[in-house]
Amino acid sequence: MAADLRRLALTLGWLLICAWPMSARVLAAESLPQVAPTQPPSVVAAPSPVPPAPIPIERIAPSIAQTAHLLRVFSSQRVPGGAIEAIGDALPAVSAEFAADLERTLSMLQEQPSLEALQGTDQLWSSRQLALNAWLEILTGRVTRLQETLTQIAALRETWTLTREAAAAGGAPAPMLNQIDATLAQLAAAEPLDQARRDEALDLQGAIAREVARCETVRTRIQEVQQGTTGGLLARTSRPLWDPDLWRRGLAVLQVRAHQVYAAYQADLSAYLTNPATHMPVHLGVFVVVLATLLAARRRLPQCAAAGGDMARISIVFDRPVAAAALIALIAATTLWSPTPLRVKELLGALALVPMIVLVRPRVDRSLRPTLYALGLLFALDSVHHAFGGVPPVVGQVMIFGESLAAVGVVLRLFRHLKSAGGGDAASQPALHWVWRPLTGGVLVTLIIGLVASLFGRLELARLTTPAVLVGAADALWIYAAVEVSIAILAFALRTWPLQRLRLVANHREWLLSRFQRWFLWLAVLAWCFRYLDYLGLWQPTLTLVQQALAVRLTLGAFSTSAGDVLAFGLTLWAAYLVSAVLRFILEEEVYPRAGIATGVSYAASSLIQYTIGILAFFLALGFLGITLTQVTVFAGALGVGIGLGLQNVVQNFVAGLILLFEQPIHVGDAVQVGDLQGRVRRIGIRASVLRTLQGAEVIIPNSELTSNQVTNWTLSDQQRRLELPVGLAYGTAPAQVIALLEGVARDHPGVLPEPPPRCLFVGYGDSAINFELRVWADYDAASGVSSELAAAVYDAVNAAGLSFPFPQREVRLLADEKTSE
Repeated sequence: MAADLRRLALTLGWLLICAWPMSARVLAAESLPQVAPTQPPSVVAAPSPVPPAPIPIERIAPSIAQTAHLLRVFSSQRVPGGAIEAIGDALPAVSAEFAADLERTLSMLQEQPSLEALQGTDQLWSSRQLALNAWLEILTGRVTRLQETLTQIAALRETWTLTREAAAAGGAPAPMLNQIDATLAQLAAAEPLDQARRDEALDLQGAIAREVARCETVRTRIQEVQQGTTGGLLARTSRPLWDPDLWRRGLAVLQVRAHQVYAAYQADLSAYLTNPATHMPVHLGVFVVVLATLLAARRRLPQCAAAGGDMARISIVFDRPVAAAALIALIAATTLWSPTPLRVKELLGALALVPMIVLVRPRVDRSLRPTLYALGLLFALDSVHHAFGGVPPVVGQVMIFGESLAAVGVVLRLFRHLKSAGGGDAASQPALHWVWRPLTGGVLVTLIIGLVASLFGRLELARLTTPAVLVGAADALWIYAAVEVSIAILAFALRTWPLQRLRLVANHREWLLSRFQRWFLWLAVLAWCFRYLDYLGLWQPTLTLVQQALAVRLTLGAFSTSAGDVLAFGLTLWAAYLVSAVLRFILEEEVYPRAGIATGVSYAASSLIQYTIGILAFFLALGFLGITLTQVTVFAGALGVGIGLGLQNVVQNFVAGLILLFEQPIHVGDAVQVGDLQGRVRRIGIRASVLRTLQGAEVIIPNSELTSNQVTNWTLSDQQRRLELPVGLAYGTAPAQVIALLEGVARDHPGVLPEPPPRCLFVGYGDSAINFELRVWADYDAASGVSSELAAAVYDAVNAAGLSFPFPQREVRLLADEKTSE
């Protein structure tokens, strides 16, 4: 907490220091040019090579007042401020701490430390160097401002000296000459004060620069040791494990080394528990807050279970709140940027395996749990190995040999389990054989190399094999447990208010959770790669190699770009696609339904937004390739020729698609008829639209046909459709009775809309019947069913009323043959 307050004070002080010179420059710019118009304004605002000129006699009096005001501004700048004072107060303690840590670091570097120890130590000195550079920047700014003040005072003295001489030669009155002398005296008195402040700032700046140089020296030494650890892997740095002399020398210093390790851990633990700068209270507060939050949230688990979905993953974390809170707090305490002492980090890292195993164990098959426990035990032993470092060598050599031997046994057991799980059939579980078998095989070979290397005294190779495998597995377990906790908390949050009130959460909760899980896994893989490469000391070389690969130029005629620009081009388009997809999803799930916007209008708006984002992203991506708007214009002109020759239909359909989206004669979901095709519009694309017919076929229709041909839209303004049912009854039936009967049947049908009301018309006389037509309105989707049901109801009602449907009657007259009649 004290360190945070100190940083806040430094920041506020820096802002105040930055504000003063700005105000001084503003006042100088506003005042002195008015005092002496013939003098360049740069005399006061900044040093100028133009020689100063005397101030005209009529401007001497106001210039004296303005110079006095400027001297008051310079006097206020002379005060160092809280940030500078805090730096001066903290520097002696920082220098003493750095001196002690430097001695411990150099002692550690002589003991053949592990890669993880080197990484943590380098990170510690790097963070210190960054803090010192921030101090150095503050002091550099102060020195620069004081030097500018001294330069301005010198220029003012010269200006007023010339003015004194010119005024005396011009016969100025004695009071005016006295005022000029007083001004010169004030300038002469201010100059040594500012010079003393500048010298103090320079001394403090030099002291900080020496500490920065010390950090740089230590980091250079760490880098050399790290390169020496990863280089010369095949060199023998110790005696073979069976050599008696190795054991005799090792046992002779083992007890002394054990006391040293105990004292070092005790000192770091004491510093962690007593020094607020190590953020132990913050880590404890994180544990308490997370634990209280999880305990409070666990009471709502029954309500979340009632909401449905998979609760197993949520219960894993919320049923073990102490383990989850401890894991989060330990992650905060052991990050690379945490000020926790290095040895305490190693201790807390080993301790974190307990909550990790507790949280991961329910997700692991029962037969694989002994492997999980063995991994935790091996990582704890490796932490002991790191504590002893390389003194005596036999300790590290024996521990690596034992770790390698035990790890080989664990991997062989795991390999047999995976083989039995596959059932010997590669087709039953292809992922098991094509992923896990090569992985376990590679790990097994690495462990055997570490086993042999430690046996024959090749310690550099041994340290880079077995401990690297254990650290990589422990980091994977760390990150997997963190992902499980994150997903469980997210799954719980998606079942609580106010997220549960969102339509996109209520309708797509499981889909959102699976998407977030996929992103978490990708981030976990990237985090593991970063940590592991940083542990091996390969992060910076890998980063440099990637930068060099991205800087490779790709030349095609006069066009030249780099691989990084091509990658930026693709990433920009991909990011635009993601943004448009997410925005469209939010609009369709949250905005449009709540605003009551029709489906067709919402689809048109979403399509236009998607096209706009895509076009803007395309032009932005072209900028990464180095293509200017002039080149785009030339390309568009050439493309216009191509359009005129062979792309007329494509452009015509594209323009027609825009017309459909803007004029909206057809919406997605409308029932339309185009020629002989009738169905629902499924999609209006940029070139063509998709129509699903009543028979279930999906027909792709070019947009130009929808704008140039006649299209019948059954549902443009509403979803109502009129049905006509012809009815023929026998002659002799009363038309009024039939009309009343048929309209009554239509009104009683639930699928017939009351408005407009059903209507029956007497339409004419047929050969065998008098013809009526029953006209009703129904919903478009239910029209076919209503027509069938209404016809059946009319048939029953006519029979029940004693009326009849006549059969067609034909009268045939036979004409006798004339010869027969004769």
